[in-house]
Amino acid sequence: MEIGERAASALERLGLTGSEVKAYVALLKGGTMTASDVSREARIPYSKVYVALESLHRRGWVEVQKRRPIVYTAKPPDAALEELKARKETERMELEKLALDELMGIYVSRGEQEKPDIWIMRGTNEIMSRVKNLLLNCRTELLVALPAQLLPFTDRIDPILATLKERGARTLLLTTPELPPANAEQLSRVAEVRTRKTMYGGGLISDSREVILLLGGGEQGSVPLAIWASHHGLASFAKDYFEFLWSSPGTSKL
Repeated sequence: MEIGERAASALERLGLTGSEVKAYVALLKGGTMTASDVSREARIPYSKVYVALESLHRRGWVEVQKRRPIVYTAKPPDAALEELKARKETERMELEKLALDELMGIYVSRGEQEKPDIWIMRGTNEIMSRVKNLLLNCRTELLVALPAQLLPFTDRIDPILATLKERGARTLLLTTPELPPANAEQLSRVAEVRTRKTMYGGGLISDSREVILLLGGGEQGSVPLAIWASHHGLASFAKDYFEFLWSSPGTSKL
């Protein structure tokens, strides 16, 4: 079965080259294959097939077994596309942060506005944008309190939490026992997770210096509110309270 022209075009628009598309489809059809097998099946010149396969491996679309000869296996399409989505999201947010840091530097240097210690944010989009920026700034420790009404947003932050784990940052995540098993498994791969029946609001604390306190949980008909602060006193108070909840009775390991 050959891939359709529209699907091939869609994959190329997502960043794959024509040779990579052909090689991946060949592996889906043929299972575990050598580079020679892929070259023959996909009709890719042997001189170019290694470039395509190594690129697919770097993207997370193909698994490699280092033996003689080296063999390649395609990851399931849904896993491959999810990997692509996560990488693109992380890359996009890193570019946004780079641009924002430069632009804010220019803006503040004009002397028109001093960066405040505390901001009030309204609406899901504004809050999530600040959450992502906080996560990208985190280097060593992230503390997260995730109440039930915010569980739908776990998919948005999971790719960044995975990146933090790769950097070596420690993430502690306190949430509700209502956490669905799929989300629990997903978050447990990137953080140490505990549950607590009673949670008062939510928030994130990065490196004991930056904090977001979620004041509104997104109840129907209301606008979510949050406070962002780089104030040391507020961040320290929030961390002390989080650590109290984390270690207190009523909190269970997942």
